[in-house]
Amino acid sequence: MGDAPLGKEFVFKMPNGTVVGRAKNLSEVCNLIKTAPLEAVLFHANGKHFAPWLDFLGEKGAAGNIRGLVFNSRTVRVALLRALRS
Repeated sequence: MGDAPLGKEFVFKMPNGTVVGRAKNLSEVCNLIKTAPLEAVLFHANGKHFAPWLDFLGEKGAAGNIRGLVFNSRTVRVALLRALRS
């Protein structure tokens, strides 16, 4: 697992654009999925923002695991974490 170059981190944002965290690798994304506000996690999950960034990092398996998943507020964290750890 590699780290994103400086300036290419995944920036967790609220739907209004407020930054709530940054992740430079898959492990940090998983930690933010657990701790970031639910609205931010849903914003990125439903916007399909995770897979392109994971592809950029070379995390093709993790990116493929989350493509096509459907999320809701009750399942988003568990579904993402399961897919990313597979």
